[in-house]
Amino acid sequence: MEIPKIKLIPNPESEEAKSVVGYKWNDQAGKRHFLGGKPNNVEESDYPNCKDCGEKMTFYSQIDSIGENFDLADCMVIHTFVCFDCFTVESQLNQSLA
Repeated sequence: MEIPKIKLIPNPESEEAKSVVGYKWNDQAGKRHFLGGKPNNVEESDYPNCKDCGEKMTFYSQIDSIGENFDLADCMVIHTFVCFDCFTVESQLNQSLA
């Protein structure tokens, strides 16, 4: 099953939050958040199998590094997968070039 892609746009609610979002040297990193669709740089054949039932999990979200102060291992993203039968969730830290 594939969830339709829904772009997420950060909306920092304080001056402190605004000051940590984004990168001075990279205009892509920090903006690659979305729900559904296909994860950047992960083939569907590499999606994890559910630890409870063994079925292929559904890609649910990609959350990007926040910015230079909260960078995830050189601009990596968190990919989250869910099993809609068991509601098991798995997250992975992956490099994303898009």
